Amino acid sequence: MESEKPVLDDFGILSGISETIVTTTRTTSEGSLPNAAPIGIIRKDNKVLVRLFKGSQTYDNVFKGNFLVANVVNDPLIFVRSTFSDLDHSEFDVVSAGGREFPVLKDALSWVAFECTSTKVTSEALVAELDPIFARLNRCVVSAPNRGFNAVLEATVHATRYLLTGDDEYLKLIQMYARLAVKCGDERDKLAMEMLYDLLEL
Repeated sequence: MESEKPVLDDFGILSGISETIVTTTRTTSEGSLPNAAPIGIIRKDNKVLVRLFKGSQTYDNVFKGNFLVANVVNDPLIFVRSTFSDLDHSEFDVVSAGGREFPVLKDALSWVAFECTSTKVTSEALVAELDPIFARLNRCVVSAPNRGFNAVLEATVHATRYLLTGDDEYLKLIQMYARLAVKCGDERDKLAMEMLYDLLEL
């Protein structure tokens, strides 16, 4: 299922904050390189927004290109890996649409490509409105909410804050969510938490 003017609900981008893996392109002397990072897509009051903090590759790519793709993914390992390292090039596809090429994740359940408009830049962050241009539904997966998967997401967010600040309060939160992931999650949720602990050297 593909749409030129997507209805976001049909592709899993819902009201509130949808946790996605955002893919962008970085242009280098060696050509275009794909980048992936967990980013929340915000839907509020009939607007779709993204907030990107300075210092990240995603910020740089969006600042220069005014374009991003939100990939809907239900694999906790991809969230952890893309937070702390680069995904392998073999995990991306390049899609051509509307006269441009852009990277998407091969394992995404769906993706929506957005033009960034009305961009505002502060000393700390970039906030842009998002205009959906193209979308694709790769797989329709019906699943009940899983507290283990959600716990991995929360632990990963707190892990980035722990690395930035060294504050032990974030470490306590990571440990709390790790227990929840082990209790409620499936094997991939547990493996993702093990990976997170290894990356943090806990």
